Amino acid sequence: MDERPVKITRQSGFSLIELTIAGVMLVIVLGILSSIIFGINRTYSQQRPRMEAVNDANAALDLMSRLIRMAGNNPGEIAGLQGIDPGVPVSGQYNTIRIRSDWHGATMSSSPDGDTNDTFEDVTFWVAAGVLMKQESPGDTSPVEFLGQINSLRFTYFDTDNAAILDPVTNNAEIARVDIEIDTQTPDTPAMTFGTSVQLRGK
Repeated sequence: MDERPVKITRQSGFSLIELTIAGVMLVIVLGILSSIIFGINRTYSQQRPRMEAVNDANAALDLMSRLIRMAGNNPGEIAGLQGIDPGVPVSGQYNTIRIRSDWHGATMSSSPDGDTNDTFEDVTFWVAAGVLMKQESPGDTSPVEFLGQINSLRFTYFDTDNAAILDPVTNNAEIARVDIEIDTQTPDTPAMTFGTSVQLRGK
């Protein structure tokens, strides 16, 4: 019989101290990661209202700009069509605008049909109780709340020489450019002002 001695190998494992150190390090790493994630979420929560306000204000400016650009379009020669009605100034500022044009027919893709009764052909914008309102034609009894948390809305009118028109109501035919400014105020964020300048087509 082969009675050679059997060699016993000892497999070393983790000691209690090593396991404790590894556990402490894991807790520290998880704590750091948690604080980073919490900070990112807090920053996002703070910035989200601001980003939404920027997107909403830009959408409102874009719609008003498109309509103002088409103001007075009158291929059917509608009698007495006034492209822009600045409304009545309040404390020297114009904060209401009515925009009229004949730029499509019963559908958005159809040709002008000689009236201003179609969608977006007779639109008025103004601010009431912190809300930007949109009304389709004076006969519309249900104006739409277009954008909330608005402090003010201002329009400034210019002629073809880029000179400010002090009385755009009387000098309506001279309006060639409209500057728009919207002041917004969302909770927990500073007030922001957004603006754009729109040139009327053909002016």
